[in-house]
Amino acid sequence: MKLLHSNRLFVFFALFLIGCASRNPTLPAGDYLGLLRFPDITYRLYINSTNTEFVLMNATLKAGRFSLDTIYFKNDSLYFRLGEYYSEYKGHYDRTSHRITGQWTAEDTTAYILDFFPIKADTLSGLHPRTSIYNYKPPVQVADGILTNSLASQQITKAPLDKLMQRITRGRYTDIHSILIARHDSLVLEEYFYRFDHNYIYNIQSATKSIVSALTGIAIARNEIKSVQETLCASLPAYKELACNDQNKEITLQQLLTMSTGIPWDEQTYDYIDARNSAAIAANEKDQFIYLLSLPRVKSASPVFAYNSLNHTLMNAVLRNATKLENKQELTDRLLKPLGIENSYIGEPTPMGAIGDIGLRPRDMLKFGLLYIHEGRWNQQQLIPAQWVKESTTPKIHPTSTLGYGYFWWTRNFRWKEKTVASFFAWGYGGQYIIVIPEVDLVVVMSGSHWGTDPESQMVDIVEEVLSAVEP
Repeated sequence: MKLLHSNRLFVFFALFLIGCASRNPTLPAGDYLGLLRFPDITYRLYINSTNTEFVLMNATLKAGRFSLDTIYFKNDSLYFRLGEYYSEYKGHYDRTSHRITGQWTAEDTTAYILDFFPIKADTLSGLHPRTSIYNYKPPVQVADGILTNSLASQQITKAPLDKLMQRITRGRYTDIHSILIARHDSLVLEEYFYRFDHNYIYNIQSATKSIVSALTGIAIARNEIKSVQETLCASLPAYKELACNDQNKEITLQQLLTMSTGIPWDEQTYDYIDARNSAAIAANEKDQFIYLLSLPRVKSASPVFAYNSLNHTLMNAVLRNATKLENKQELTDRLLKPLGIENSYIGEPTPMGAIGDIGLRPRDMLKFGLLYIHEGRWNQQQLIPAQWVKESTTPKIHPTSTLGYGYFWWTRNFRWKEKTVASFFAWGYGGQYIIVIPEVDLVVVMSGSHWGTDPESQMVDIVEEVLSAVEP
């Protein structure tokens, strides 16, 4: 049934889906909560009714509004229909108990009991980042290979981070689901918001690119790829005709990794739901590689940055050819298993035979940051060559005055204690970040649903607040 599956990982916006209806209902004004129990999940449905508006939300995790096709209230009977989900609700309002009793009929015509009872909206988690007062507690130590400790033990002042948490809970920084801070190999702060927790697997979106960069370094160390100067023509035999034609035959893996292939692409001016976004246009193509390589390439004496999410899928296709491994097996055997990452999501290959974005828990995102702060070492094992870690996180091109770009890694400088410190970070749409600041021995991880195409949005201010708390 569609509502049930809307809460699955990677149906984009699905957890928080939803619009509103304003049809002047006469249901008495108030806030109501109902528990819709499916066999494998219970949805927390929230109703807010005023004299002029009726809003229905899924408050299971981070609340969002349902778009209602029909809504009416007559003779104490409530009815609404969600055409997108082929579902409807019929209920009766009891003016004595102020409860609504009824049933939800799903798209397969199965009926589920769904009763709503009055609540105080301020106490409903899912509508707000957090309903309780923030009190710092050191992260819990679990058997996942990550050490935990207190802020003070790692020379981090608590007061500035208390203020940061207050800003998140009060909405100064929006749509943040988690923030983790590690220093000197210890996780010292781990906070979740809206009902998300440490077990939730996030689509890390384009932060996946930085993991593909790591796999590229491993493949070069194994001599499966000779160097980043190899051409796409030599590396992608399945698309040889297009990859080796006059306009594309000189494209190198380095250009692919640095977003400087010369193929025109605009993925950052417009949001991903905008029809003018190049990624949105390509999404409608049966074979996106054919579409990409058929675009007229512009040759330039100096590299021109054009952020392109297809580059990392294309790099996965190169890796699949070079390693003779399916992307899922390569990723699992060479990174996830050695890092002790047991819970993740790796989708099925695209029609072009390569995987796209993956899903990780925040603590496992942190492991990747700690791996890089130790120059590719984890538990005394060199998973990624140290030279590749350094090379891939060194800026090769500067998209803006403040941002650099290496091999699928963003770079940026911050101010810390009156001096400049360099950082590199993985960034994914919606606010998925793995930020590494080696000189401070600091890793910051964030997840969220702060949709936008600016990698610095919110992140810079938050990291600056974190740095203000870190002592030498």
